[in-house]
Amino acid sequence: MDSKPVTLTIPSDSKYLSLARKVIEHFLSYKEVPPDLIYKVVLCVDEACSNIIKYSYEGKHDCPIEITFRLEDDEFSVEVRDFGKQCDTKSFRPRDLEKIRPGGLGTLFINSIMDNVHYCTERDCGTLLTMTKKLNFAASKATPQES
Repeated sequence: MDSKPVTLTIPSDSKYLSLARKVIEHFLSYKEVPPDLIYKVVLCVDEACSNIIKYSYEGKHDCPIEITFRLEDDEFSVEVRDFGKQCDTKSFRPRDLEKIRPGGLGTLFINSIMDNVHYCTERDCGTLLTMTKKLNFAASKATPQES
C-alpha cells in the first residue's frame, strides 16, 4: 500500500486541532488501520501540535502548523513543522508520573508510542518533528490457517 503525502496546514489555535485529528483519523481509517493504532498515532500528532502552540508560538493563534503524512506499506510517517521559536530538544523531560497534575506527558506519549522520533532544528526558524510508526496491521487482518 503506497500513498502520496498529504499536507494539512492549520493555524496555531487549539480549536483547529480537532480538524487535524479528524483528517488523520479519516486517512488511516480509509487505509484500514485498526482503531487502536489510529487512536495512538492521532494522540501523538495532537500532542506535538499542542506543544507547538504552547512553546514554539507561545500561545499566538495565527501562525502556521504544517502536518504532512503518508502511509507506505505498513509504516505511517508524519512531519509536524512550525516556524516559531526553536526548541532545545535536550530540555525535553517528561514529568514524574508520581506527581498528579495536568500537562508534561506529551513527549512521554510520543516517545513511547512512535517507533522513531526526530527533531530537526537546523533551520532559520522553527522545528521539524518527524515521527514514524510501524503499524503491522496486515498481521491483524490475517486469518489463522486451517490444519
